Amino acid sequence: MPWGVKKNTVYERGANYRIMDEFSLFAVEAGSDQLYLTARINRIGGSAAATADPMCAAAAAVLQSRGMRILNERVFGTLDFYETYARIRERFPDFAHRPFSYIEGAPVRGDGLSGIQIHAVRPVSDTNPGILYDGRHPCGSVWRQDGATFVYLTGLHGIGNGSRNGGSQASSMFKTMRRILASQSADCRSVVRTWIYLADILDWYDTFNTVRTEEFKSIGLIAGPGEGSDMDPGYLPASTGIGGYNPAGSFCYGDVLAVSGDVRVSVLQGTRQPSAYSYGSAFSRGVCIEGKECRQVFVSGTAAIDPYGRSLYPHDAEGQIRTTLEIVEELIGGKGAKFEDIASATLYLKRAGDWSVYEKLAGKLDLMKLPAVFVIADVCRDELLFEMDAIAVVR
Repeated sequence: MPWGVKKNTVYERGANYRIMDEFSLFAVEAGSDQLYLTARINRIGGSAAATADPMCAAAAAVLQSRGMRILNERVFGTLDFYETYARIRERFPDFAHRPFSYIEGAPVRGDGLSGIQIHAVRPVSDTNPGILYDGRHPCGSVWRQDGATFVYLTGLHGIGNGSRNGGSQASSMFKTMRRILASQSADCRSVVRTWIYLADILDWYDTFNTVRTEEFKSIGLIAGPGEGSDMDPGYLPASTGIGGYNPAGSFCYGDVLAVSGDVRVSVLQGTRQPSAYSYGSAFSRGVCIEGKECRQVFVSGTAAIDPYGRSLYPHDAEGQIRTTLEIVEELIGGKGAKFEDIASATLYLKRAGDWSVYEKLAGKLDLMKLPAVFVIADVCRDELLFEMDAIAVVR
């Protein structure tokens, strides 16, 4: 469906039916007890608030019809719309009182809300899934099912240490992550995915990478000095590291997913790009979680980078978008997935004007129904204009 056509549609496996105007809602099952919902704003005119209300209502209706509860909710929009969205979502019991993360990511057209991404699960009891608290502050959710435990930390940041230094706040954020996971008898070795958003990313991305590497060394994910620390660690979580401000005013902010128990976890292997660790970034290209009913393939934030870690097609949006899509296709293909298996994705454009470039390519590749949210965001290198992350589900 071309961007801007005023049809609100819920896309499901084997179903396609109309809801209202100005947004699209995608619902993709991950087995019988998990669901990914992606709501994408298609608005050209009208107010963001007038669109957000029916969008939340439509998402709540899908959750109720499936008997699902929200495990994690991630929202992209302009910061001046944060309080409005928070008020709107509280009107719906399926959303109310549950933690959510809100990241600056303006829509490619208009202002206000870009979209929401939800990972929902079938409840086991009234308290499972349950909300996690850090003191009195809701900070995530935990769900235990069939011998596996999923722990989401939501809207994590490091501003609580009082520092106005990015590196110090990043270190504090990772320490908070360790502390909350420990409260759930989990540790950082069970972390499979992080989504991290950095204010003024181009000013301190190298510092952030240094802090993350040192934190991962401290917990044993990376070998320490004299222990083969120059070698690829073999396993690191998948991650997105992208520009974006947040309502807390922290230099860094994000979500964490830790999975343990009766699941198999493996790292995605591709030939198009080197290990990110080879050029100073401590994350894997992607991670696959294999449960009893399906595989969930988490693709890290991916941009047009060559096998030597160099940026391809500098400042060329078309070349970068095409190359990024090819790299993502290869990564998920290693786990038996295709683009039509993508359950949720985020596409980051540095320049709003490059949306038309993506739209043209996506039309040729039949990707206009991709369950993706499109946001304007700064990428980690000045010459990079496009980045994509994704979750694919293979039954």
